[in-house]
Amino acid sequence: MENNIIIEVIYIKSNNDIIQHNLEIESNQSLKSFIVFLIKNSYFTSDFLSDKSFGCFGKQIELDYVLKDQDRIEIFDNLKMSPNDKRKHNFKKN
Repeated sequence: MENNIIIEVIYIKSNNDIIQHNLEIESNQSLKSFIVFLIKNSYFTSDFLSDKSFGCFGKQIELDYVLKDQDRIEIFDNLKMSPNDKRKHNFKKN
């Protein structure tokens, strides 16, 4: 098992429910191949992941990112509005 690494994948739903998995995968895999692994093993659906972006410890990453042992891969929803727009919207609402 020397060639395997542990990856944590996390998604926080809009209602703040957390989906979290600690997975053992082969080393030297890209984010793209990891996404295929997640779909193939039914952790997430391809429809769900198709419009998401991804990060590692809070920094956005691209599909060619090579995963490292103990990485935390975060699944981000696409923003419907920027944080500034959200604050303005909430201010007007109150």
